[in-house]
Amino acid sequence: MFELAVYGGAFNPPHAGHAQVMIEASNQARRVLIAPSFRHPYGKQMVDYDVRLNWLESIVEHVQPLCYAEVRASRVEQVVARGVEGAIYSYTLLAHFADSLALDGKRIALVVGEDVADLLPTFYRGQELLERFSILRVSEKIHVRSTSVRERLALGKPLPSHWIAPGMNPLNYDLYANHGNRHAH
Repeated sequence: MFELAVYGGAFNPPHAGHAQVMIEASNQARRVLIAPSFRHPYGKQMVDYDVRLNWLESIVEHVQPLCYAEVRASRVEQVVARGVEGAIYSYTLLAHFADSLALDGKRIALVVGEDVADLLPTFYRGQELLERFSILRVSEKIHVRSTSVRERLALGKPLPSHWIAPGMNPLNYDLYANHGNRHAH
C-alpha cells in the first residue's frame, strides 16, 4: 500500500473515466490527491484552474463514499508553481511531496492510465521518475477522453450520460460547447 497516490492531469474537462481512476487508486493508497494542471507541460489551453479544481472537488465529494481511502482535490500544483518557472512536471510534483512529507519516493505513486504509462520514459526526468517513485497503473474501464468530450460538445452533440462524472452538472460541460475546441491545445 502506498502512503500517497498523486493523480495529476489537465482534467479539461473531468469525466467519468477520471472518477473511476480515483476510486481504483483509493484501493492502493492511504491518501489520493487529485492535482489539476496549473501550468501544463505541453502548454495546453485549459479552462480556468479554479473552475477545474471546483469540478474535481464536486466529483470527489460524490465518489468518496465508494473509496477505500481519503481522496482530495489539491491545489498543490498552484503551490509548487510559486517556486518554479514554467510548466509543472510530474517529477517536480512528486519530489515536492517526498521532500515536504519526508517520504521515501517509493511510498509515493504517480497514478496513470495505460495510455500514459508507456510514455513515462519520455517525461521530463522520466528515468529518474521511474527510479525514484512508484507508478500506479489503472486500467481503463470507462472508455472516454477529455478530447472526445470537447470534440462532441464543439459539434453541438450531447454527451452520453455514462461519460459524465458524478458530481458534474451537465451544464458544466456547456463551457466547452460555447467556446468550441479551443481548450484542446
